[in-house]
Amino acid sequence: MAGINCQKLTFASEYSYAHGADGKIIKFTRAERLLLADLIAHAGMLRSREQLLDAVSKVGSDSSDRNVDFFINRLRRKIRDSAKNPKFIGTRYGEGYVWVGGHSPQTGPLAECFIVVGPIVAIGQQSADSHAIEFAEGVAQALRKQLPLERVVSVRPDEAEAGFTFRINLTFIVSGGRRECVSCLQGSESTKVILARRDSCHDIDVNALAESHLSALWQFQVDRAGLGASDAAPLAVRMVEAGELFADDSQAGLSGEVSKLKGEAFPSSSIWRKNDARLRELIRNGNATPVTRLMLAVNIYTGYIIDGWRFLANEDPRERDQAHMESLILEVLPDLLDDPENALSAAHVLSFMSPAHQVLALEIAEEAFTRSTALADALSILGRLRGFAGDFDGAFEMLYRARPLCKPGSVFERYITSCICQNLLASGNFEAKDRELESLTKSPISKGPYRLVYANPDEAVPSLPVRIHLALSPRKYARAAVLWSYYTSARLYRPREAKENVIVGLARHMRRRFGDEIIPDEVSAAIPATMGGAARPTSENRLLASDYQ
Repeated sequence: MAGINCQKLTFASEYSYAHGADGKIIKFTRAERLLLADLIAHAGMLRSREQLLDAVSKVGSDSSDRNVDFFINRLRRKIRDSAKNPKFIGTRYGEGYVWVGGHSPQTGPLAECFIVVGPIVAIGQQSADSHAIEFAEGVAQALRKQLPLERVVSVRPDEAEAGFTFRINLTFIVSGGRRECVSCLQGSESTKVILARRDSCHDIDVNALAESHLSALWQFQVDRAGLGASDAAPLAVRMVEAGELFADDSQAGLSGEVSKLKGEAFPSSSIWRKNDARLRELIRNGNATPVTRLMLAVNIYTGYIIDGWRFLANEDPRERDQAHMESLILEVLPDLLDDPENALSAAHVLSFMSPAHQVLALEIAEEAFTRSTALADALSILGRLRGFAGDFDGAFEMLYRARPLCKPGSVFERYITSCICQNLLASGNFEAKDRELESLTKSPISKGPYRLVYANPDEAVPSLPVRIHLALSPRKYARAAVLWSYYTSARLYRPREAKENVIVGLARHMRRRFGDEIIPDEVSAAIPATMGGAARPTSENRLLASDYQ
């Protein structure tokens, strides 16, 4: 559809509506459409009230030149214009009005949108009526409520050929005296229908309609690589990547510097929280399939990995969550084992739930690996489980083979590199770990937390980035970070030396900054080395301790 660009507004060619920069639709009355058409057609030229009255006179025989003033004022409010500082409509007192907004024809897409609601088709009508457009705007508003601000949702009644990532086209039909709407979700890269549904316009809940389309979109993103694709990431990673579309960048409750890390060191907590809400809603609505249960268990695990360092500072839901994960997985495990990718994901969660499950988890992963065509997925999970078992040669063989299958710079590549760093630290190969760590810390801000989490056990003098990060860290988050490192990493390794290598460096720096009480009793009881080996307080150590303050 051709359109008219005027600064930050794009008008439909017949001026029935316009889109602002936020993608929201602005609808115009018949009189307003006629005024816009006349003013823009004569942009930069004075139009007298009489001339404008002639343009709109067909709207009613009782019109007067003062009606023009009324229409102009109403139009200004809609397009957020000011009479004193006009961007669009200038006033020439005693003479009339002039369009000062400029204009240019547009033949391409109206705006780059995440989701376009449109085109809108009303069967039996030449164009969509006001009721159809109002319904579409209601759907768009419901979508906006569930998406971050940067995901623009726009209504385009007449076209949706380009300039969008996804679209929901609406077709209205009158059947049996009832007005119904068929809504179809599609991506811009394919004509394949992701979701189609038919609803009565009289009693439909547009919020539920929007949620169903977003859930289908999320599942589409999770499965986007294709079932069994050789470069498909593990389910946990794919769910994070899909969740990023619905997550905002806010990091509520964090210090300013830590919040700047965003996705590099600490993915947004809203990713797994929104995924969790979506999966639980599916299960409540009767979709408790083995795969849905598996996905919820994987998401609980993911929450600990990307956000446990924070929520463990305020609550400790581990006992509850472990029991829930066990019930989700163990009750449907036989059904999951038939598919190698599901079996690998189940093994991944089993290994995390409890060290008691690790032997079974490794056996499941080894067998599923022989059947899987999703090589990147299989290599990364099996490599991780072999590392926990202390088979570091086997772990590195898998992980180094998996990394070339990742898209450079992707969440999956960072995940693989993190697994490699963790296993190099656990195996005592500190020099190789330090080399790998450099690729994870592009931002200067992220060097501190990464070097702290992967600190060598014999590291006596912390680096400057680590000291800065510790100085910024609140005490409660520091204690939670130690518990998080133990729960998500150290406790999962079978060899005692590997457990110690993974956490002792972190514990040493935390103790020097905050004191011995920063180490939770659970951690010190399981790994006594977290409380030992501290250097005596020499003058050098006292100086370093002051640097933390």
